Amino acid sequence: MKTLIKKRGLLQLFLAFLLLTGGAIIAGCGSNSNDKQTVTSNDKVKTYYVATRGTFKPFTYMDDKGELTGYDIEILKEVQKRNKDIKFEFKTMSIESAFVSLTSNQVDIIANQMGRNDERAAKYTFTQEVNNYTSTKITVKGDRNDINTLDDLKGKTMILTPTSEVARVIKKFNETAEPKINLIYTDKGSAESFNLVATNRADAGADYEVAVREAKKTLGLDLKSVGSVISSVPTYFILRKDADSQKLADRIDATVKEMKADGTLKKISDQFLGADYTVVPK
Repeated sequence: MKTLIKKRGLLQLFLAFLLLTGGAIIAGCGSNSNDKQTVTSNDKVKTYYVATRGTFKPFTYMDDKGELTGYDIEILKEVQKRNKDIKFEFKTMSIESAFVSLTSNQVDIIANQMGRNDERAAKYTFTQEVNNYTSTKITVKGDRNDINTLDDLKGKTMILTPTSEVARVIKKFNETAEPKINLIYTDKGSAESFNLVATNRADAGADYEVAVREAKKTLGLDLKSVGSVISSVPTYFILRKDADSQKLADRIDATVKEMKADGTLKKISDQFLGADYTVVPK
């Protein structure tokens, strides 16, 4: 009888031990689960706001479904795809408004075929990897054969985007031109430039050859690019000049470099620009 009682006591002690160790194991599992949740919660996706015009086809525009797309836009979408902790939200606005929004921290990036110059570089951070190379020529109405050079535009009216590289080239030309080219400006980019030239309210514009070709094909506008290339510059993304923006620029550069190496950037250029503009024009 005593032996039986002793055995029962040992069994009870053993069961109690199991309960205690089992509870510890469960608690331990719960602790590991919480640790994993902490890691996941700390791995947050950061949203960056991108300013773009949205009316500059084929670089940045609304498609038939009302969704923003275009060459510049799809580069950043691919960057987002390859960097799971980065998300881009796009805001459409004029380039002048974009610079104001960038300076006031309302947006983080400008994506709109942005050229680099010393004045901008002193104020802003640029990505280092080239997105593409532009090819800007004089834009005239299809039936105009009297304009092929800037000299032909003396005394005539030309519409320009004030922040563009070609605007600086033509302003420089105008310093010694007689008579001078009558320059008018638009903050609506090629959309307004094409309209004014096509309706004879401006004698010429200065636009990307790619954009003119696209406007003729998709909008049926009677336009053509003439003469030699006025300006061919590499384009980049622009960010604020601070440490966080530099880190983002470095991430974008690393990804775009990968896209060049595996052929993705050329593929996007072929799709949206009709040719490979990721290399220096010949």
